[in-house]
Amino acid sequence: MRALIFRHAEKDNLAALDPVLSLRGQKQAAQILHMVQNNLLPKPQRLFASPKARAQQTFTPLAKSLSLEILTVPELNERQASESGEQFERRVKQFLLKIEALPGTNYCVTHLDWIEEALIKIQSDTDLLESQYQQWAPAQSMEFEIHDGLWSLVKFRSAAI
Repeated sequence: MRALIFRHAEKDNLAALDPVLSLRGQKQAAQILHMVQNNLLPKPQRLFASPKARAQQTFTPLAKSLSLEILTVPELNERQASESGEQFERRVKQFLLKIEALPGTNYCVTHLDWIEEALIKIQSDTDLLESQYQQWAPAQSMEFEIHDGLWSLVKFRSAAI
């Protein structure tokens, strides 16, 4: 099974509580679709997204093109002000275990703080805490092959626009 974890595309700099994608972010979202269409990314069977608008919009072109539903998953949301560090860690770990159990290729779009926590929790044959994996631009992703709870890094890539 495969899992791809994406940071949402570039958000608008509006002072909104739930900002939408910027024009550049919309292009990044379209680039993810382009990469799938050109076999630069594997075709997903499922799309999981944080409830935030910017995460949902990151997968919208892909969902429409492939006729897939974006599954809104609260576990992928950024850390909430009301949430303790332990609660956040538990939520991230719970979702990672859920993904490990799913067949096929699963895409997840989330937020930088979630990704940083996930990289600590993921059991991998690669040291995901190395500095090269700590810089996540908008729409950047990590692709993993998962076998028996071990996440093997396939590629760390950007949908640069």
